Amino acid sequence: MLEWLSRETVVDISINAVPVLILAYFAVLFEVASPWEFDPLAVVLTHTLTLFPLLVLVCATYLVARVIERDATRSSG
Repeated sequence: MLEWLSRETVVDISINAVPVLILAYFAVLFEVASPWEFDPLAVVLTHTLTLFPLLVLVCATYLVARVIERDATRSSG
């Protein structure tokens, strides 16, 4: 599935692992701990502020990895 991904690319994009883990942690924490009583606005706002950046960061990381690999194969070939 990830045959195109080299070790060097994983090292390059691993810097995004920390924010992804932090955002995922807070998304799970807000769902499990539920620090506020159930209020639809608070739930939607909380998950929007954690899950939307998480999805954007994951998509951007994937695209950057593809571009790094594409450029690496062009420069070596």
